[in-house]
Amino acid sequence: MFARVTTFEGAPERIEEGLRIFREEVIPWLREATDFRGFVALVDRDSGRSLGITFWASEEAMAADATRGGALRDEVAASVQTTMTGLDYYEVAVVESLALDEVG
Repeated sequence: MFARVTTFEGAPERIEEGLRIFREEVIPWLREATDFRGFVALVDRDSGRSLGITFWASEEAMAADATRGGALRDEVAASVQTTMTGLDYYEVAVVESLALDEVG
């Protein structure tokens, strides 16, 4: 499995709006993407910094999504005046899954 980690920085008061737009517009699109395996959002509500981590079954699927999804990502970030400050790619080496169903 592979993961793409995108770092964003913006105004702390815009985090909720960004998460709402992400849930409504990006998550449905990701669910349709080939070999998409999951997503995690991490936020620091004090600083306005956030990380979005997408998980993919293969490196090829991760690369294909980066090409297709980049414009959508940039559109959502611009709509909440957030700047993408980092984009990194990883191979997932260990996964331990907890019951996270209660997380928003």
